[in-house]
Amino acid sequence: MIEKFLIPQSIIILLISLVGSIFDCKYRKIPNWLNFGTVILALLYNLIHLNLNGIVFSLLGFIVGIAVLFIPYLMGGMGAGDVKLLGAIGSIVGFKKILWIFFYSGISGLFLGIIWIIFSPGHLKFLITTGKVLPPVDKKQKLPYGLAILFGVIAYIILGTDRFLFF
Repeated sequence: MIEKFLIPQSIIILLISLVGSIFDCKYRKIPNWLNFGTVILALLYNLIHLNLNGIVFSLLGFIVGIAVLFIPYLMGGMGAGDVKLLGAIGSIVGFKKILWIFFYSGISGLFLGIIWIIFSPGHLKFLITTGKVLPPVDKKQKLPYGLAILFGVIAYIILGTDRFLFF
């Protein structure tokens, strides 16, 4: 299992998601230089090493990474930076692996959301009395989903893709 941490691709996506989650937790914003810089570097790397197939690989990963979070973004469940971060990671790992990272991020987000509600007394009281999750008034009251993406990347690196029978 420890060999998976030494794979350069795993180290890169771990660093990118770590930086993104730090910015998301601290500033509630993931910078475009991180997201688009990652996409440009992934495109260049894959163009050099895989020719036009590399461009298709990166673009499909980017598009799928954005597509899976686009509806939650439109519904106000997360910010555009979170969507772009998953797309940027997708440009590195490709469209099949980004689905796994999305899956692991969703599970991580569920657990983080439960913890966030339990430790936010106002949110927990509102949830118990109304049965609804408190709609956030500002960004500071929202769970930084970049953190869920980070935990999703960590779970992907540790668990990989061979733990389940789907995908």
